Amino acid sequence: MIHPTGSPRRPAAVIFIAATLAALLVRVLYVLQMADPALNPAFAQPILDAAVNRTWALGLLEGSWPPAEPFFRAPLYPYFLAGLYAVFGPDRPLPVQLAHALVSSLGAGLAALCALRLWGRRAAWFAGLGFACLWPSIFYSGELLDVTLGVTLNLLFLWLLLEPEKDWKLGAAGLAWGLSAICRPLILVVAPVLAVYLLRRGLRWRSRGTLFLAAGLAAAVLPVTAHNLLRGGEPVLIAASGGVNFYIGNNPFADGRVAFLPGAAPDWQGKPGEVVALAAGERGPTGTIAAADRYFLGKGLSYLWTEPRDAAELYARKAWLLLAAGERSNNKNLAFWRDRSSLLRLPVWLGWAPVLALALVGLLRNDHDRNRGYLIRGFLIAYSLALLLFFINARFRLPLLAWLVVPAGAGADRILRAIRLPAWRPGTLKAAAMAAVVLLAVWVPDGLTYRQDPGTDFESFRILGDGHLAAGRSDLAEEAYVSALAADRKSPRPAAAWSLPAVYGRLGGILLQEGRYQSAESLFAAWIKRLPDDAGGRLHLADLMLRTGRPEQAWPHLEEILDRDPDNLQARLGRGWARLRTADAQGALEDFRVVESRTDDLAATFGAGMSLMEMGAWRDAERTFLALLNREPGYWQAYGNLAGLYEKTGRPDEAIIAWERLLEVNPADAGARARLQDLRSEITTTNSSARR
Repeated sequence: MIHPTGSPRRPAAVIFIAATLAALLVRVLYVLQMADPALNPAFAQPILDAAVNRTWALGLLEGSWPPAEPFFRAPLYPYFLAGLYAVFGPDRPLPVQLAHALVSSLGAGLAALCALRLWGRRAAWFAGLGFACLWPSIFYSGELLDVTLGVTLNLLFLWLLLEPEKDWKLGAAGLAWGLSAICRPLILVVAPVLAVYLLRRGLRWRSRGTLFLAAGLAAAVLPVTAHNLLRGGEPVLIAASGGVNFYIGNNPFADGRVAFLPGAAPDWQGKPGEVVALAAGERGPTGTIAAADRYFLGKGLSYLWTEPRDAAELYARKAWLLLAAGERSNNKNLAFWRDRSSLLRLPVWLGWAPVLALALVGLLRNDHDRNRGYLIRGFLIAYSLALLLFFINARFRLPLLAWLVVPAGAGADRILRAIRLPAWRPGTLKAAAMAAVVLLAVWVPDGLTYRQDPGTDFESFRILGDGHLAAGRSDLAEEAYVSALAADRKSPRPAAAWSLPAVYGRLGGILLQEGRYQSAESLFAAWIKRLPDDAGGRLHLADLMLRTGRPEQAWPHLEEILDRDPDNLQARLGRGWARLRTADAQGALEDFRVVESRTDDLAATFGAGMSLMEMGAWRDAERTFLALLNREPGYWQAYGNLAGLYEKTGRPDEAIIAWERLLEVNPADAGARARLQDLRSEITTTNSSARR
């Protein structure tokens, strides 16, 4: 059979396989490179949204997810990821990520088939190879995110609609549409475009083809809706997050790019319980996630109604972000992580600007079926308008970019054909000029005005350091944390204050573990200078001073914390140790008892026992240590103090038992072993003398 464009079906298979394999080669190379833990510790230890997806997928395998409530996010991707974990194992990230690379690569083949159906073989080759070279697609094929699966399903949906000779193909298109919707629900906005397309093709509402399409859609979506209704008790179609996302994109603090919910914790990762709690804190108990979602939808609409001028400026900013050449990050610094790949650093990959320019040339061609041309134009316009309602960044713009590759293939074909002609036709010249104008309009101003916020490098290095630390590479973690603090010094931001203490604390822990006390002390002093109101720096510095035998120097830092916050139990515990080591056992005991009364801190009980020993209250000290060991039999330091207490009170046999218990728990304690030996020798000598 011959296509209307004159392309035989056999070349279609060749083009599909070639484009898929070309894309797969690039993506496999990228994934293999980024699997190197020295480059990307997040590969084995996912972060941010990828970590949430992994948690949910593992919960599916363990039976702890989904909860008895409506889905907060579209559920297909966690199920897909759980399936990969079931096949390959959750502790084998490489085959799981290679499966993502394969899914992404199928998008190249499908883009080629769409272009083949619309504009012929040359356009198909350009579209398929163009998708293979899309750097955002390559980048996200190395992430545990739903966008890769969603993009491929979108292209499958488009291709099946362009090939609807038989009713079953419309049924398959409906199924692809439904699967895409339960992966990324925004695809449902193309419904009006699809309805007009089918009517223009002569299909009526009650025709068999339309029923097949509806049945395919329902087969994917209705099980999700049934879960939301039967287990969650709410009539939610797919996910109860549309209102939250709308408010994120429409509020006085929105910048049009970052998906941040005002009022939530800075490290919020879209947990439904936090959304419900936030809504309850603002308006009283909402009861369910669906009710909280409706509440935030109302807040977003209220903002548009009450702040029309600000909203207009926000939408103008979003429109520019939609068209601008640069790929903006959401919560993961794309430029930082892309730069870690020598493959993606090569200046050969396609991005938004050239694809958009070529797509406009292709869409202006008139040598294709007009109804099919209407379909892809309608999809692009509807999806673009829907994106403006929320927020614009690289991940959420990628589905649009993937569809644009199809007409971009036709545009590249048209321009190359024109180059080969002795004279350009007027229509081609006009289209090429328009493409050049568009390219310059979205590229040049963006290149001149947009600069990546250097403050985001701090968070990127922090995340990198956390990943290395989790992987046991303290050397690489130290290097990353030092770079994070250097980025903060270069571009300090108030927003970094919530995560700076973690960087200082973890870097300090590495230095202390390696015995680099002077470096740690300088670091903690810098912490105090950078965040004078944060107690963490003073606590760490005081602890170091206590550790290195300088309780008098630790005292002022602990006092300053307690002056500001008398309920800071860590500072009170530290002051107890400082008092004990400066011969104020009574004061130390008071501090330890306060901490004991409010927490289960075993160190406070141990300190109280030592204070009692210093005061000569032997019986009270003994009872304190025995109570401690009753709660925690492995607290070997208490055995050492008990042994010392028994020796001082003339109970050598009990001291021997205490030393023996200590060595059972901590056999590496050479001092305890030597003391036990000496004590046994002393007793033997004493007994021998007594017999004589």
